[in-house]
Amino acid sequence: AALRNLPDPADLPPPATATGLAVTLDPGHGGFDPGAQAGPDTEAALVLTFAQELRTALEARGVTVTMTRDSDVYVKLEDRMTAARQSGSHLLLSLHADALPQGQAAGATVYVWNSSSDTRAGQQLTMRHQRDDLLAGMDLRGQDDALATVLMDFARTDTQPRSEAFARLLTSRMALRGIGLHGRPVQGAAFSVLKSPDIASVLLELGFISDQTDLANLTDPEWRARMVEAVAEATTGWWRDEQARAGLLRH
Repeated sequence: AALRNLPDPADLPPPATATGLAVTLDPGHGGFDPGAQAGPDTEAALVLTFAQELRTALEARGVTVTMTRDSDVYVKLEDRMTAARQSGSHLLLSLHADALPQGQAAGATVYVWNSSSDTRAGQQLTMRHQRDDLLAGMDLRGQDDALATVLMDFARTDTQPRSEAFARLLTSRMALRGIGLHGRPVQGAAFSVLKSPDIASVLLELGFISDQTDLANLTDPEWRARMVEAVAEATTGWWRDEQARAGLLRH
């Protein structure tokens, strides 16, 4: 359906800048893992195209952008988190366009970490040998698993609300730009890429490749441009809020 009563682009304020912000964009899948497929279109290719377009928009706003992959290659899940950490990123944005049985899901959806949706995930975290890689500046080698869990939970008490704040801001910006949203636009999940306890992380389902409308949107440059703007606006707005919060903490 045509969108009406939207402001003329010339009337919109100039994009907000976000100097000092570092973001990692994580286009899902790649290489031997194409992700979901619909005819000639693969999830891996669609989300890479979107990530490249989003990188351009973010860099124009002064954001430092790292990509977990910039071509059709496979990157292990843990290497995606490590890339975000090594680049000093404040935000990890994982991009997907999954498939579900017909009629089960349509519209953009944002996921944040929720360990209760898979309690095994927390146990797997503490069993890793290089646990110091999971927590910035904290070497957990030699600590018992119970203490490691407590330290990671403590780190997440600060990170989790920031991830949730970004998720809410992102869905509001998408709605303002007329992007079709899932009935429950913000959901919790124990996706591996959201595990990082020290970096705000969300997974954005741009849409579901199994839905004809979503697929048409994902392959439409005009729709992608609107989605790029929504994500870029949410990112700079979130960073502005983060800076204000940091200022309040200093006082």
